[in-house]
Amino acid sequence: MPDEQTEAAGWQAKMTPASDVIAGSFGSWTQTFTVGKLGLATGGKIRVHTDTDSDWAAPQFDRPADAEYMSVVQPADAAVAVQSTGMKSLQLVNFGRALSAGEEIGVIYGDQSSGGPGSRAQTFFEKCRYFLTEVNPSDTGKFSPISEQPFVTIVGDAACKLVLISPSTAVVGQPFSVLVKAEDKWGNPVHSYRGMVELSATDIEISQPQNTLVSDNNGALWIDGLTATKPGTFNITATDTNSNFVTQSNPVQITESAPEFHLNWADPHGGQLVSNKKICDFFAYARDVSGIQFVGYQRNADVIFKDDWVEQQKQEIAFYEPGRFVPIPGFEWSGRTPQGGHHNVYFRRHNQSVRRNSPAETPESVEQETELQHILEVYKEYRNADLIMTPHVGGEHSNIKWHEPMLEPAVEMSSTHGSFEWMQRDALKRGYKLGFLGGSDSYTARPGDDKPGYQLRRYAKAGLTGIYTNDVTIEGFHAAMKAKRVFATTGARIIVHVAADGHLMGSEFMTSKAPTVAANVVGTSGLESFELYRGLEQIATCPLESSVVENRVRI
Repeated sequence: MPDEQTEAAGWQAKMTPASDVIAGSFGSWTQTFTVGKLGLATGGKIRVHTDTDSDWAAPQFDRPADAEYMSVVQPADAAVAVQSTGMKSLQLVNFGRALSAGEEIGVIYGDQSSGGPGSRAQTFFEKCRYFLTEVNPSDTGKFSPISEQPFVTIVGDAACKLVLISPSTAVVGQPFSVLVKAEDKWGNPVHSYRGMVELSATDIEISQPQNTLVSDNNGALWIDGLTATKPGTFNITATDTNSNFVTQSNPVQITESAPEFHLNWADPHGGQLVSNKKICDFFAYARDVSGIQFVGYQRNADVIFKDDWVEQQKQEIAFYEPGRFVPIPGFEWSGRTPQGGHHNVYFRRHNQSVRRNSPAETPESVEQETELQHILEVYKEYRNADLIMTPHVGGEHSNIKWHEPMLEPAVEMSSTHGSFEWMQRDALKRGYKLGFLGGSDSYTARPGDDKPGYQLRRYAKAGLTGIYTNDVTIEGFHAAMKAKRVFATTGARIIVHVAADGHLMGSEFMTSKAPTVAANVVGTSGLESFELYRGLEQIATCPLESSVVENRVRI
């Protein structure tokens, strides 16, 4: 019987046209397969799949004049059929004569020959959107990958707005940087944008206020040399007069002297990718496009192969830049809900070992000897280890009837899966003392700033975590998490500073009299209300909107 390498020998696949694809656009693409040395026997198969989830529209086969019609290109006397085998894959089966080496067959994504609009490409940018091809030409039941895999490059659509990101806290006289980027309607950075941007602000000196060109380096540019001259809360404005784009930054709070803790931003659950070759781009996006200080690459543990773990840790170390950017080492233990459900694990040191859950995403074990079958086993394994854990809701939600206070300081309640306040209520009802986190948990390699397209799941805007740290280091992240100096948002970089008798959020203290709770909240738009709870009981509220707009409906 031929071995795997022989089975795929001589097979080729290519995509045409090979030009860049605009995110979310309609078009027609042909994937052509050249039959390899052993030919394609009757019953032989070709399988095509992506290396990660995608919102590229699914093909259909019976309405030629409609969108997403897929057809087969083949020799006149051949009989090859195509079928969709799920969200991410399709399969071609040879029902006719055997095909010889060098013959060509193919599939057309979005066949427009009968007047249809074509196929809608995925809405998020990606350097290499692979059409991974495996062949089973002799109908042995075993597929072999071809040597060179075809792909297309997805690029952002036309710019529709500017986005300006500033730090949330800064000190008078100490320079800081801001991030400006152009985005398309899907939230992608527009790499080709060439606008001239002018920065302006009150009581903030800007060393380069004019003629700042947004480069094609990820469609975003850091601008240095901004210095506040007085304390207060300010916004910075970016204007491109040629495109009529005007945007305002998130609020930045300026103090006379450095506070004990600065407000930084984290996406602890930034998501994951199947191909470890893309981990580098994942961290670069978090740092250079989202402009966050902390991010976690959280792969489902049962699908982490040894080379994946090696590459992930290599990139975590390479991107670690104390004072600026911190990849948080870790993974996602992804047991089923009856066994405890999904939990993120964050190490305080690099080069640690992964402990997998039993197969959930794959049919068989990757490394059975490293598996832990239940969350109680995970607690036992890690009880005295140098790490923290956080439960969350995702593909499989956590079961928080089990909780280890020494290991679990916080729970994630907002991500691209949605906002799950029932997790918050359940935790409070059980008397747990937890901080609350927001993240993305996406597959689009846009940690810290993922936005929905046409996804069947993960259809909400990514959340963020506000985190008060004394420095931007792994140690600073862990200290802040353990102290619960964190709060969750649905992506907005609002300023929230809450203290009771001077003790910052997350603190525990004893007092013989009613404490005074003081809060400083600055939103990215108008605030509607402020509510104070003791557990699940609302004990105070502060309505902030003084007028009602008659033609507005609150949803």
